Amino acid sequence: MKILIRGGRILDLKTDLDDPPVRDLLIDGDSIAAIAPDLAAPGAEIIDARGMLVIPGFVNAHYHSHDVLARGMFEDLALEYWGTLAGPLGSRRSLAEVRARTLAGALECLHNGITTVQDMSSFSPMSEEYLDTILDADAQAGIRVIFSVTVRDLSQLDTIPWIRELAPQELHEVIGTQRDAAGPQMDFVARQIERIGDRNGMVRWALSPSAPQRCTPELLEAVADLSRRRNLPVYTHVYETRVQRIFAQDRLSAYGGSAVKFMEAAGLLGPRLTIAHGVWPLDDELDLIAGSGTHVVLNMLSNLKLKSGVAPILEYRSRGVELALGCDNCSCSDAQSMLQVMKLFCLLSAVSSPRPTTVTAAEAFRAATLGGASTAGLSEVVGALRSGYKADMVLIDLSDTAYLPFNSAVRQLVYSDSGRSIRSVIVGGRVVLRDGRATRVDEAGFGEEVEHLMPTVRTDVRRMRSGYEKLRPFLDEVHRRAWARPLPIDRFVGSRSLK
Repeated sequence: MKILIRGGRILDLKTDLDDPPVRDLLIDGDSIAAIAPDLAAPGAEIIDARGMLVIPGFVNAHYHSHDVLARGMFEDLALEYWGTLAGPLGSRRSLAEVRARTLAGALECLHNGITTVQDMSSFSPMSEEYLDTILDADAQAGIRVIFSVTVRDLSQLDTIPWIRELAPQELHEVIGTQRDAAGPQMDFVARQIERIGDRNGMVRWALSPSAPQRCTPELLEAVADLSRRRNLPVYTHVYETRVQRIFAQDRLSAYGGSAVKFMEAAGLLGPRLTIAHGVWPLDDELDLIAGSGTHVVLNMLSNLKLKSGVAPILEYRSRGVELALGCDNCSCSDAQSMLQVMKLFCLLSAVSSPRPTTVTAAEAFRAATLGGASTAGLSEVVGALRSGYKADMVLIDLSDTAYLPFNSAVRQLVYSDSGRSIRSVIVGGRVVLRDGRATRVDEAGFGEEVEHLMPTVRTDVRRMRSGYEKLRPFLDEVHRRAWARPLPIDRFVGSRSLK
């Protein structure tokens, strides 16, 4: 199957980013065959892209599909509070719900120009039935996925400082007491990689220890070993909140009170590792991250909504850390939109310095495409519009008012576009969104399917909220203690009183 995209403005990091050239783009199979003026392709499907901007598909480098159906349910909650409500939605759900939440998330990504998503997938119990349901839903939507099964062998009760002694025994289950042995989890992951493979290049396998504070040294070392043997990327949460910073200082004393040094001791630091969030590292940890070639994926939407603070963007950049961008959970960012994230990446840099920072729309565009691809070792596969790359791209209507007048393609994409302009999306040479509508899913019928499932979801969230309300005073005390502890860094602006 060949597709000839005729007469679009081709936006790539190697082209003029303000005034991209008008070119034809030929897709042959799942890859880009040629980009040049006036290409001939007898028998090819012709897509008229005159008056359109053609960009590489975005790579959403941090996302969880398990709580998509809880979009819009929560606000005004710090992470430790939110986790007691959203976390349980990954466990013991019906296959119909698992399919629906995965498909809904994938469709939203595609509608917003995301062609590759890193799903750090949380589901329990670990079963092939759940896993196949998730990957089949992604395949139905037509999205490319960097897929990892989240593993941990410490409970939530083990990883929030002071909560075990503060909360009464009857509330421990609300916090989370489940602990699963490392060995069976790693065996399950290894078996699935062999069983499923890469699904014709549409699945890139990765490994995901949930977070260093949620894992024993044995589990982190097992992840590092499998990553080395199979050359698999690793994604994990690190220093998302101030509470997690305090936890590391108190509970990881054998590693200098550092989650980063804990990961270094396990053999995880390096170019295969991507740290999600990275809001609260100290200067020496920033040096370790940079010196090891570890990637960082920034998630400004969820960090702001969950009151986690602002990551040290300029400090990462000054050390040469490779940055990617992510949208995180649907229930704590509420939007899978790299357009929103790119804009925040540029604007939040001003929190750290009033001087010119060189954090530009072009850099945001790179982080949202090739930056995300590089976290999975795919920077020569996706994230650019060049011959030989996979045919993952987005067609944007330049008649949209976001581009009126047309002064700079990349700056108006980052600062002006809301996503309203996206017309068509192609992934692996297949048109998965045409004229704003999914081609592989009956979206109207699927919407009815989702609504049929929602009464159960809403009932369960109400039950979880009842448990959370009983737990909240004890979480308040955890936060009070964490904020009473002095730190040499700050990630907030203005008053931070918890009185």
